[in-house]
Amino acid sequence: MSIFENFNYKQSPLGFKLLVSVFLLGLSLAQGLGMTMAYIQTNVVNTSAEEYFSYLKTTKLVSLSHPHFFGYATLYFLTGLLFLFTHQNKAVKTLLPGLVVLAALLDIVSWWGIKYVSTKIEILSLVAGVIFVGGFLYMAIVIFYELWFRKKVD
Repeated sequence: MSIFENFNYKQSPLGFKLLVSVFLLGLSLAQGLGMTMAYIQTNVVNTSAEEYFSYLKTTKLVSLSHPHFFGYATLYFLTGLLFLFTHQNKAVKTLLPGLVVLAALLDIVSWWGIKYVSTKIEILSLVAGVIFVGGFLYMAIVIFYELWFRKKVD
């Protein structure tokens, strides 16, 4: 039996519940703003991702990639760690957090591919984005539910 199996979010101190809730809310807002910015840059300001990345200099792509690698890895790792303490199926808890982090990192790699290899790599960015946003939202909703609404532990 591991430490992850006996933890109960519902019985956590109020300060912990509030901290985790604000963390998840802040990350959700960052997700929403990031998706909005990506849409505006690749569909409004520019006509496509191809056009957007063609104008970026390598130094600008490096300056975008660095904080995104750091931020994605840190924030999705922390969300995944919190998810490990939920009462979800063990297989889901084993696979989903790592898949979310991997998809987020592949999204950034795809930017370089779009610029330097082929614009067809844009599909990787789209698929990776769906996986990491969907996975994050699933984990966040489950964590939030168990923090505030779950009645009893199965």
